[in-house]
Amino acid sequence: MGLFSRKRRNAKPGAEPVSAEPPGGDATGDFDLGTIELPRVEVTPEIRVVAERMTVRTYTACDEHIAPSIAPMTPFVLAVEDEPTMLVKLAGMSHAEGAELARAVAADESLAVAAYRSLPTYPVFILALFVYDAPSDPMRFEGYRDVTTIDVQDFVVTLGRKGGRGQVRLYGESAELLAVGRFALRMPPFQHVQFPYTTTPNELHELWQLLQLSAGWYNSLPAARRDFEMAVEAHMDKEPPL
Repeated sequence: MGLFSRKRRNAKPGAEPVSAEPPGGDATGDFDLGTIELPRVEVTPEIRVVAERMTVRTYTACDEHIAPSIAPMTPFVLAVEDEPTMLVKLAGMSHAEGAELARAVAADESLAVAAYRSLPTYPVFILALFVYDAPSDPMRFEGYRDVTTIDVQDFVVTLGRKGGRGQVRLYGESAELLAVGRFALRMPPFQHVQFPYTTTPNELHELWQLLQLSAGWYNSLPAARRDFEMAVEAHMDKEPPL
């Protein structure tokens, strides 16, 4: 579930803090799935919980089997050959717009941006891809993710282990591959960016804290109250995109 937009905004002045810890705190245990108390749910035609599996699953390919089935205009995240990967399939765009996005992706002018919100029925983990086809007006593809899903957890873990760098694969409406490039993680708020961007250790630690906060909120909610779709709808009703 997600959306895309041209307009960016900084985090609200009153947005919830990531953590009471100061930035750059002890990172011991960061990006270790064994330290996060979350189920590992595989999204298949019949959803099942894989509770015993605490190692990162990685795919060997995604163009043929995964890209055709993903929702358009929102990033699908996973680990491909131990590489954190964001897949985006375009829809409703002109040839010129798609070509310019493909140019920016191939030039490694993309950022992954992460955020988190506690909603009354579920934690909402936000993952967005900013593609800088225009320096001051990037195309932003935003997605709202369920932190219990294996793909989301494995994406975060591999992203941390790779120092905040990953792969972007951009597809056309028919899932034809348009461009492949690199992205860097950047945590909001921020105004401007120069490429290549290098993710800081503090940003990596903050990403892991977001997953920890998500797990804490998930476990604090009674099972009967948990409703991811309702949480996403509530978030979209009250807050603009990142």
